[in-house]
Amino acid sequence: MIKFKHLVGILVIATALNSCKSNEEKRAEVVTNNYIRFIDSVTTNGTIDALTNWNAIQKCYEQKSNELNLQIDMLEDNTIFDEKINAATSKYETFRNLIVKKKLNLEAGSF
Repeated sequence: MIKFKHLVGILVIATALNSCKSNEEKRAEVVTNNYIRFIDSVTTNGTIDALTNWNAIQKCYEQKSNELNLQIDMLEDNTIFDEKINAATSKYETFRNLIVKKKLNLEAGSF
């Protein structure tokens, strides 16, 4: 009976520790999905919208990126999110380079 009580106690503690970890992972998943959705929406709206609103887009990206980094840093193992985050970041950087190039071309043409 004593062994059974110890076993139940260990299971309760393990479950509590696991649920805390799950909450952190769930929060990280939500933040990661928000980050990915933001990048998808920016890149699918087109370059004309991005050119006119670039400063606001860049500011929002920095906020979402900072929030994501803070949340991911709380995890012990963030490798499950790395692939998604890296793909989205690469997509954003490619789009950003395109917008910067277009802005430079527009500015060069206006002089």
